[in-house]
Amino acid sequence: MDEDFLQQEFEADIDLTPLIDVIFMLLLFFILASTFSQPALRVALPSATTATPVENEPPRMVFSIDADGALHHLGAVLTPADLPRLLETAPERPVDLRVDRTAPFQAFVTVLDRLRACGRNDVFITAQPE
Repeated sequence: MDEDFLQQEFEADIDLTPLIDVIFMLLLFFILASTFSQPALRVALPSATTATPVENEPPRMVFSIDADGALHHLGAVLTPADLPRLLETAPERPVDLRVDRTAPFQAFVTVLDRLRACGRNDVFITAQPE
């Protein structure tokens, strides 16, 4: 009788359905969380009557100037001297410049001048429609 017991094959079925459900739920969570994420720096954009939403554009390099005149990119504070190094990493991507409505005008001019000195003419200045 012990020989029969040892010769029997044990069939172990593992049901992967719950595991696949969990993986799909995690995937859905991360997709939705990345879609609704806000930019790291909140800038009060100026309004303009000619501002129009742009659709189907390639991804842009986003630079922001806050109310104090500090330049930001991806949550890091930069100086205008850092722009050439960053622009070399993605020369094909247009630049999106977001300036707080209360920012000093000189900060905007300095950044725009540095962008033009780097040969970038594909600069978009973002405003909100009225």
